[in-house]
Amino acid sequence: MKRRVRSPLDARAQEIYVQDLQANFVERDRLFAKLFVAQWIFAVVFALWWSPRAWQGRESTLHPHVVYAPVVGALLTLPPIAFIVRWPGATVTRHFIAVCQMLWSALLIHLTGGRIESHFHIFGSLAFIAYYRDWRLLLTATAAVVAWLGLSNPLLW
Repeated sequence: MKRRVRSPLDARAQEIYVQDLQANFVERDRLFAKLFVAQWIFAVVFALWWSPRAWQGRESTLHPHVVYAPVVGALLTLPPIAFIVRWPGATVTRHFIAVCQMLWSALLIHLTGGRIESHFHIFGSLAFIAYYRDWRLLLTATAAVVAWLGLSNPLLW
């Protein structure tokens, strides 16, 4: 079996492909940064609108969701944005984005009290992650959800 000799044209085509792929990764990272901020704003507004007060008889207290949305939302938004700013287009950034996006789905499901409609956010998140066209990100995202379920649900222990 003969080895194919690469021509300078093949090498240049490969170089252009890699440059274009990297530019696409950086662009998709920036789109995810915007998505994270939009999800954070939505979660805070939703928590304030949906369940601002918890009632026990005649007493009313601040519902924990009003605290979860801004605090946990910040923990799921600010670190990936820092990765996007520091290492745009890097593999570690894409994997970190995939994990945080799936955990955003878990947070939104929690904020809605597990309403079945909120589970569709997972499908949207997987579609956005698939936009990178890297199947390994889907494995990372799935592993994050499975780990979260295992850690957060004592019935599974």
